[in-house]
Amino acid sequence: MTNLAGSGLQPYYGNYNSYNSHCDPYYQTNSNNNEDYGGYYPQNLGGIGKRHDVKVEDFCSQATIVHIDIDPSEIDKLKQSSFSIVGDIGMALRQMIPFIDSNSRRGWISRIGKLKAKHPFLMPDDSDPLHPLNLIRRISSLVKSDTIIATDVGQHQMWVAQVYPFRHPRSLLTSGGLGTMGFAVPAAIGAALVNSNKRIVCISGDGSFFMNMQELPTLADLNLNVTIIIMNNRHLGLVRQQQELFYEKQYIASRFATDLDVVSLGRAFGIPSYDLKRTDDPITVLTRSLSDPGPSIVNVPIEETLNVTPMVPPGAAKCCKL
Repeated sequence: MTNLAGSGLQPYYGNYNSYNSHCDPYYQTNSNNNEDYGGYYPQNLGGIGKRHDVKVEDFCSQATIVHIDIDPSEIDKLKQSSFSIVGDIGMALRQMIPFIDSNSRRGWISRIGKLKAKHPFLMPDDSDPLHPLNLIRRISSLVKSDTIIATDVGQHQMWVAQVYPFRHPRSLLTSGGLGTMGFAVPAAIGAALVNSNKRIVCISGDGSFFMNMQELPTLADLNLNVTIIIMNNRHLGLVRQQQELFYEKQYIASRFATDLDVVSLGRAFGIPSYDLKRTDDPITVLTRSLSDPGPSIVNVPIEETLNVTPMVPPGAAKCCKL
């Protein structure tokens, strides 16, 4: 199982995922009812190249924890491990494999299958091509499997994590631990400079895009093969969502009073730019933006009150998510 940063390390098998738990069967459910887990808690927990959140106390307080990381400062930073290895992950795993017995875990896999059937990840109706989940799946069908995806931070980042079928290592560039808005455009530019033979898709929200839109002249000057997809809800979407769910709808500084015309902004720099709400054939426009050489910008207006789920409440464990 992989977390967000590990997307692509394992082949994609067609299952939709909960963000930050891509192939994690223990969390891959929309249920917040702990009875679904039947009182089962893992006895062993391994972390490879990741940090253990303090929230693990809520579901595996008695587990034996093994932590492997190349950075010694990450070991035991948030959660005390039972055993730890500092070193190259590949070397460590190769030396560990001979000591691990083969186990098909059929009972566990059957249990997880029942949980996933009981709490499926529901996709929106296909009739709305501009719904974020439908849009992301459509993008994945229009680009090569090894296309590099760069995301900013927010709702769009979680939607990408849920449904984009990453099949290759290092095909997702995203800001995980730091959660840095404005990350995607510079990251996409860097990826395009190194991978001139690839199309780089930068998926952002309007709030994150505003953080580094001054990089557009660099993108235009270098004429890089980068398509910027802006999911535009005129809000800091994840902030608005938390204010709705956890702060009694007391909305503060999460809505943009100014509706910036990002299409005109892109065209001002000579970048082909499109608004999918202003066309009768959004899929054709999207296809063109992903295939024509050079940079492009695609503005995608989305529903302002659309939330990303499931979501972990502040201070709660993943087994208690909404």
